[in-house]
Amino acid sequence: MELPLIRSSIIVPIATFLSRIGAPVERLLERAGVPPWVLTDRETLIPTASVGRLLVHAARTQGIPNLGALAAQNGRIESLGTYGRLIRGAATLGDALGAAVHHHANFVSGSEIWLGSRDGDVRFCQTFMSRIDWTDEVWQQVSQYGTLFMVQLVRLGAGSNWRPEDVELQIAGCDALRDAEPLSGARVTFGQPVTAITFPRAFLDERLAPPADDTVAGDGIRGWEASAPVRDFVRSMTQVVETLSWDGYPDIKLTADFLGMSVRTLQRHLAAAGVTHEALVGRARFATAISLLEETDAKILDIALDLGYSDHAHFTRAFRRWAGCSPQQFRRRRAEYR
Repeated sequence: MELPLIRSSIIVPIATFLSRIGAPVERLLERAGVPPWVLTDRETLIPTASVGRLLVHAARTQGIPNLGALAAQNGRIESLGTYGRLIRGAATLGDALGAAVHHHANFVSGSEIWLGSRDGDVRFCQTFMSRIDWTDEVWQQVSQYGTLFMVQLVRLGAGSNWRPEDVELQIAGCDALRDAEPLSGARVTFGQPVTAITFPRAFLDERLAPPADDTVAGDGIRGWEASAPVRDFVRSMTQVVETLSWDGYPDIKLTADFLGMSVRTLQRHLAAAGVTHEALVGRARFATAISLLEETDAKILDIALDLGYSDHAHFTRAFRRWAGCSPQQFRRRRAEYR
């Protein structure tokens, strides 16, 4: 089983658009199982399905069936965190698309994008390989959002009024996409193996306007790549628990709600993978403990309390099980190697 994850910056354009029309953004985020605080760190990993749930809940309550399309049309590539800044830092459209393809796996799992060709033109393609428990509504909203962001990316070089002539869509049908302004006049075909938009090859050489935001430094890129979403279930579950641990260590119900699953379903998947939720929380605590011991001068007791332990002794025993030494010994050894 694969658990697709994506950087939380993907919901920034959605939240911005909803805020602009006066919608209750925090309430909609919570209803979709997304803690509002994920917006404070745009590189946090969240389940890709939660983006669809947010779009569906907001579209229903606000009466906007084409919400995914509108949010993308009004969004900015730069709002997509490090990924968006890497794209916008390119000199030409060809370089920007190359950056989007190259860094895509650091932004999202369970999806691929690439550039192909047809009759001398360029095909900008995307496919979702894993859509666990996605309803038709979720799939339609995600398709609106993803397709129109592809158009927005090409418009960086082609101009804000450019419209593709040919659009292929994986989804079986969607009036909101067929009627979207950026696709007006296009030949739209549904039920295709991939989603793709076609544009003239000459656009690749079009120069981009300078980005409004700063570019990303080399060290920032390496750190971002190191935190990329992984593809196997156990490690992606660990990343989910680490995200939820930002606001205290989660119980299994909170994790299940975040994933859009029942507790029973989550327990079944964990059992099949040979791991428990308690063990995942332990891994997250260990990772946090290592970081705090290496990067801060915080007292051991303060670290223990931050990690949810009642006292120094309980934390030390747990740390010995993880690392084979006490927190004090670990910190001393690391200091010796610096």
